[in-house]
Amino acid sequence: MTALDRRSILTAGLAAAAAASAAPTFGAVSTRDAEPVIDVHLHAYPQSLSLPAAATNPITGEKSSILNGADHMEACLTEMQRWNVVKGVVSGGDGDRMQAAIDWKKRDPDRIMAGAGIRGSKDVPLPPIETLRAAIQRKEISVLGEITAQYAGLTLSDPIYDPYLALAVEFNIPVAVHLGTMPPDTPFDPCCTTARTRHGRPETIEEALVKHPGLRVNIMHSGWPYQEETIALLMLYPNLNIDTGAISWLLPMEAFHAHLRKFVEAGFGKRIMFGSDNMFWPGAIGLGIAAVKTASFLTKAQQRDILYNNAKAFLNIA
Repeated sequence: MTALDRRSILTAGLAAAAAASAAPTFGAVSTRDAEPVIDVHLHAYPQSLSLPAAATNPITGEKSSILNGADHMEACLTEMQRWNVVKGVVSGGDGDRMQAAIDWKKRDPDRIMAGAGIRGSKDVPLPPIETLRAAIQRKEISVLGEITAQYAGLTLSDPIYDPYLALAVEFNIPVAVHLGTMPPDTPFDPCCTTARTRHGRPETIEEALVKHPGLRVNIMHSGWPYQEETIALLMLYPNLNIDTGAISWLLPMEAFHAHLRKFVEAGFGKRIMFGSDNMFWPGAIGLGIAAVKTASFLTKAQQRDILYNNAKAFLNIA
């Protein structure tokens, strides 16, 4: 199956998953005089990679003129400027994943932090450790992730990731790992035949945390739907944070807000970071921000923590 076919499955699957709920409405949320935002969960694609029809937002149905990875980059950067996203962590989602992220950083070095998106499957083998070390030393890469071990039928605690996690500790760079569930029919995609829901349970990263003290980890998508496991890990390991991920705009708003509220009420409001998981859809950035801003149970201070302050601390941004 070609990369294009895989993207078609992802697009169709997400659209089907979202079809049960209407497009969210965000009332009076506006970009005017927007306070600064940090997005810790963005995706890039190789500049020449064709993205036919994939840019149609599965929630809003909005169509765009995006044709390739270069168009996607420009559209996302425009959306970031519109919503005052002053810093974004981006990792590659296809092809040469490291280079796709580095291209974004070259395009807007003050705004973009490039992450090394790694998996460890036959389809997406791990990069040579010395290649990654050199990219970190050149300041091209400043985050290890998104690590999509679940798609390879693995977990972060698998020994194949140990040299990479040790490198993250050595250079004091944060790690971002996909946890939770995956798009519909993922195990039937030839890329991911060993992918299983059990590999996305948050508890599967614990051995890696113990083996690599000091590892700073972002649990992407806040480990949804395994909320209790995520809370247990947050209680035990203070070097963990979570991000909001795609559930902020793919889930019905009532469901996302209920999920977010439980973390806040459990006392972890300082450990939640905004992450849009934009994938093919630049408009997801604004949808995700609006989802946080319309959570009526958040105080203004809590909202600012999620949208900016927590990520600034986690990423060691001066």
